[in-house]
Amino acid sequence: MSREFGDTLSKDDVKTIADVRRDIWTSGFKGLAYGSAGGYILHTLIRLSVNSLSEASRGKLILPGSDKPIRFSRNSAFFSVMAGGALGSFLLATTTGKNKVHHMHDIFEIGKNEYKTPYQQAYENAKRMQRLLSRRRTMSQRLTEGHGLSDSHGGTWLAEQDLSDDERRRMERRMGMAKRLENPNIHGLSDSHGGKWKES
Repeated sequence: MSREFGDTLSKDDVKTIADVRRDIWTSGFKGLAYGSAGGYILHTLIRLSVNSLSEASRGKLILPGSDKPIRFSRNSAFFSVMAGGALGSFLLATTTGKNKVHHMHDIFEIGKNEYKTPYQQAYENAKRMQRLLSRRRTMSQRLTEGHGLSDSHGGTWLAEQDLSDDERRRMERRMGMAKRLENPNIHGLSDSHGGKWKES
């Protein structure tokens, strides 16, 4: 069994695949048995019901596109058994597979190639830049309107004439930060590097 999957899967992964496969096959054979029995029983019930009708009524039961009345024979019984078995096997195997697929999610991710087209990469970069600019605009708006980034002052600052020299310098620094945030070419709030950082 492990030889089929190579070295990419662990023993637990191989066991999980084998268990799911076995459950699907087991359910398929159960569905085949149940469906075949159900098809034969249904055929027998319909045949008995038709035989209980009068001769005139039975003559009216004809197949579409044919003038011959429906006759129940070994051929129709065989068809009912095969059709019921096929339908039962399909339904039970499919249901089991859908119920067991959650065991396979981690295995599906093994060896997955996270390839992205140039368009997808450009789209993600544009969305990232859009979120960055949106955050900067929000911060700039709060600083310009006299609201702090934190809520330590209730989000409101005193009027300029009521400020001390230290508070006035702090307000001027905030206004400078707001201007730098509005400029997308500046990547930092600190002015020690001219608002730009060197690439490593």
